[in-house]
Amino acid sequence: MTVESSSESALPYPCPHIMDEPHPFAALRSLPGPTRQHTSTGDESWLVTTYDGVKNMCGDPRIGRSHPDPRRAPRLWDAALMEATGEHENEATDHRRWRHTLSRHFSSRRTTRLRPSTEARFDTLVRSCLAAGPPADVCADLAYPLAAGVIFDLLGLPEELRRAMTEWSGMVREPGRAREAVRLRSRLRDDVDSILRRIRRQPHDITSDDSLLAGLALARTGSEDLRDEEHADAILDVFLAGFDTVAARMVYGTFFLLARPSQWNALCQDVSLVPGTVEEILRLAVPGGGWIPRYAQADIPVSGTSIKAGELVVLSFQSANRDEAVFRDASVFDIRRDPNPHIAFGHGKYYCLGAALARLELSVFLTGLARFSRLQVAGGLAEEPEVAHQKVTGGLNRLLVTWETNREEPQRR
Repeated sequence: MTVESSSESALPYPCPHIMDEPHPFAALRSLPGPTRQHTSTGDESWLVTTYDGVKNMCGDPRIGRSHPDPRRAPRLWDAALMEATGEHENEATDHRRWRHTLSRHFSSRRTTRLRPSTEARFDTLVRSCLAAGPPADVCADLAYPLAAGVIFDLLGLPEELRRAMTEWSGMVREPGRAREAVRLRSRLRDDVDSILRRIRRQPHDITSDDSLLAGLALARTGSEDLRDEEHADAILDVFLAGFDTVAARMVYGTFFLLARPSQWNALCQDVSLVPGTVEEILRLAVPGGGWIPRYAQADIPVSGTSIKAGELVVLSFQSANRDEAVFRDASVFDIRRDPNPHIAFGHGKYYCLGAALARLELSVFLTGLARFSRLQVAGGLAEEPEVAHQKVTGGLNRLLVTWETNREEPQRR
């Protein structure tokens, strides 16, 4: 069935409130298949909104990121994030090599080793906020510093690159800045490649032999691995996927919890609820809507018609994870939800390699956040927090919170 976009809006649809999904989704999920929609760039696309539909498309070998003519490929937005790639004929092979090379660095065992340092890092951030006294900004004081510290330690990048890398992460998400983002990525790629080559020449100079940077530089590569000249791009891709995405989810998750005081109080009283809370945040607290653009690599029959090769296919993970056919009371935030078969990390060949790391960071974040006594949104919940409309992936620009202070804690002057 083909349904054209209404004149009201184009993809990506705006959310009426950060805790709600866009209005069209409920009706679209009742339709038998993908629907024809216009995007913010004026291009045509196929929108997939159901749980089964998104899951099936993720696992379909006829769906990919490449396009035979990437410069003319239909786009979801005017931003550099997730643009169509080239190498159309080699995408499947290149993707297998990418996963084969990086998967060993994201094993559950390796990720678990990061917990002590992640806890220590967040403890320092929490202590700093408690000492300064309320209010604190969950974005600037807690979530983003934690996510940045974890990903930079994992990658093994030097301090001098952090500012430029963080700037680039924001730039790729801002409409109208695609050319700037491409130029900055090229510069960062040269910088990272230079570090990799130096490690290969002088391996005894590395600061951490457990980092991804060192692992890639010193590994013996085979035919199924990425080549040396591809390692810098892999580092940048991992950073892009593992920084803003995780930090924004921490902030959204905080708001969802504080907007439901009974849920927040239950978590504070019983830390065994942290794992379930992490999963519910991943399912429901979706900054920007969780839009993923992909391209048909061949014709795909759908509901009496077909998606043609080269056409844009937009997967809405926000909609899929609110599918009433799968989740009871799908729009309700419930930290005790069980089962919770969400697909926040994708499915199949595109399942996120950093899923275990993201879960670890969210777990540490929530456990540490519970140390704030009677935490609440500053000014109450009557007004929506400052949404990051400048980014196609959304999020919040800031989330101010207050809490009760103990007499022995130093107050902000």
